[in-house]
Amino acid sequence: MKSANDFWLNLASMADSYGEGGLTPSERIATAMQQFDRMPPVAQREVLAALRSAAYQLPDLYSIAAARVKS
Repeated sequence: MKSANDFWLNLASMADSYGEGGLTPSERIATAMQQFDRMPPVAQREVLAALRSAAYQLPDLYSIAAARVKS
């Protein structure tokens, strides 16, 4: 069973992993795409669906979370 904090911990882990892919956005993208290209097509489709969901939904979540940060 997953805990209530799994989402936030997974998000932090994902951000760390992406950041370790390089010093610049283009380096990080290149690293991520090299990994993506090595995946079998069925895994690529699953990852792409997850990426699309995150890309569309996380900006709204960021705005709400940022507004709730306590000083």
